[in-house]
Amino acid sequence: MDLSQYLEIFIDETQEHLQTLNDQVLILEAEPDNIDTVNEIFRAAHSLKGMAGTMGFKRMQRLTHDMENVFSEIRNGKMSVTPDLVDVVFKCLDAIEEYLGCIVETSDEGDNDNEDIIGMLNACLEAEGAPETEPQQKAPEVKTEVPDDDKRKFLHIEIADFEKNAITEAKAKNLNVYGATVYIDENCILKAARAFLVFKGIEGIGEVIKSVPVVQDIEDEKFEFDFSMLIISEKSLEEVKKIITNVSEIKEAIVEPYEIPNDIEVVSSVQPKEEKEEVKKEDPKKKSNAAAKTNSKPVANRSVRVDIEKLDDLMNLVSELIIAKNGLVSVSNQEDNRTSMQSFNEQIEYLERITTNLHESVMKVRMVPIESVVNRFPRMIRDLSKKLGKEMELIMTGEDTELDRTVIDEIGDPLMHMLRNSADHGLESTIDRLKLGKPQVGTIKLNAYQDGNNVTIEVEDDGAGIDVEKVKASAVKKGHITEEQAEIMPEKEAIDLLFRPAFSTAEKISDVSGRGVGLDVVKNKIEGLGGDVEVSTKLGEGTKFTVRLPLTLAIIQALMVEIRNEKYAIALNSIVTIEDVLVSDIKYVKQKEVINLRGTVIPLVRLDEVLDCEPAEKEPENLVIVIVKKGDKQAGLVIDNLLGQQEIVIKPLGKYINIHKMISGATILGDGEVALIIDSNSLV
Repeated sequence: MDLSQYLEIFIDETQEHLQTLNDQVLILEAEPDNIDTVNEIFRAAHSLKGMAGTMGFKRMQRLTHDMENVFSEIRNGKMSVTPDLVDVVFKCLDAIEEYLGCIVETSDEGDNDNEDIIGMLNACLEAEGAPETEPQQKAPEVKTEVPDDDKRKFLHIEIADFEKNAITEAKAKNLNVYGATVYIDENCILKAARAFLVFKGIEGIGEVIKSVPVVQDIEDEKFEFDFSMLIISEKSLEEVKKIITNVSEIKEAIVEPYEIPNDIEVVSSVQPKEEKEEVKKEDPKKKSNAAAKTNSKPVANRSVRVDIEKLDDLMNLVSELIIAKNGLVSVSNQEDNRTSMQSFNEQIEYLERITTNLHESVMKVRMVPIESVVNRFPRMIRDLSKKLGKEMELIMTGEDTELDRTVIDEIGDPLMHMLRNSADHGLESTIDRLKLGKPQVGTIKLNAYQDGNNVTIEVEDDGAGIDVEKVKASAVKKGHITEEQAEIMPEKEAIDLLFRPAFSTAEKISDVSGRGVGLDVVKNKIEGLGGDVEVSTKLGEGTKFTVRLPLTLAIIQALMVEIRNEKYAIALNSIVTIEDVLVSDIKYVKQKEVINLRGTVIPLVRLDEVLDCEPAEKEPENLVIVIVKKGDKQAGLVIDNLLGQQEIVIKPLGKYINIHKMISGATILGDGEVALIIDSNSLV
């Protein structure tokens, strides 16, 4: 049975429940007697169990069922929360996350039964002496005896005359007519979904001509834990029953050949055709297009939850856009040229206002709180604390700061590497901290805030700081620099060595760090997003990583410039100033052109040479120089002409164009011409 149409929803909701479980178990570890937290964990585990069962993921369902049993005992006061139990629960969450990873990749949960983790859960139950656990686990199998006639509820279904005719015709064509009553497990939390799967299965082998309650009520969960139906099929009774009972959490199915009983009232129908059409309409018979894609990889994390007010704003702006379009159409029909031109200019101004507002509105719709990335870090720091044997806490602020969805999806790894770096390299051991008179528990702070058109994220620790001499010694040993270079290298350049590939100051490799993979990933990822990263440190007091990221990657304000006859765009947020400099003011340092701008020496980059343009016929007396920055570094880009500021839409160049990374994309100008976008970060 094809369930791929629900896979995206399942993945999104499972991620939410997993995050809730991680957060609540962290609270439970600190407050073992917090019954509200226990109830929240029980509810989330129960929901996960039901969802996994609906989708047919038996292994995930079994694991979450056992978790639910444990927390049921805790709720009933028959078990207490211990550190060992918390560790086991976290292992359960990791296992569920592993299942989810497999589902995202392959649409299947994999073949890991996680028997060791299930064994640990049951050992916790036995250790606490919970004798009621075994009956509780088997509770769904306990059946209440119901009289046979009451079980065969299909015998008492009232049928219309056209349904009686359908049964008679089916028998004449040697088709089988069955009555079925289906009983769903009382612990099932998605009974409508179970019923839907039963209908879906039956529709593959026949037709449901009547159900009690009606299909709409079943879809709306307006029924108890059983429903009845009349089925026409060419399949045998055993095959029909097997299809029904194959749906998980179906406790029992009574299926028998159906004959119209003499005592059943046949309801007269004046308009049998219309009623029959109504029944067909109610049946869940729509074939999903996803059926052809059962083996395809599902697309996860493509959805954004949007406040309805933002969508209302968007709708209003689109309606104004239509008004503006109609205005332009009416202007084009005016015969008086002078009036027409005035109206045209007014409509263009109106259109410009709407498109600016529309851009801002769409930006807001794409914005996602950074919380969706950082909320998994408290659990990570808790695990690192145990693994490294250091006491540490994570303090997060500004989680509601919003970033574009495309940026949010990419910053998780860089932030994780920086936090691991702070935990492993930054914070000292508990003994060393006590000797230094520092608090026993080390602190890592993660702070995010909006700064103009950028978002700044800071990761700060109160650890040992970076030993610059140790970094230099490690760089010399690995052959990155010579001893002579190390002696004259300033502190900032020495710290930048940490971002080189395969560079690490760790004396031994562990599963946390030491392989030299980490900070180079941070640098590459963040610069790939058009941002930059800086490090400030004080030996003995701590280190701070500062990451600046653009709010969005789709539409930016840019300065349009001309080099020879070609137009280029430079992102406005990287520009410090524009200077008009005499050629005679250019100096040379180490055979490189520089200018002295108000006491700051700035190296020059001649864009015509970098971009391989034709040489100028004659050198002008004055040069137009655009000063750009990356962090605290600056450079002057020499251009021919300034064309002005413009809002541009960034278009990727595509994978077929293998171009130097100083070009970050392209944009299409108003006249249809294509202009390349210069990545000033790479040039600096």
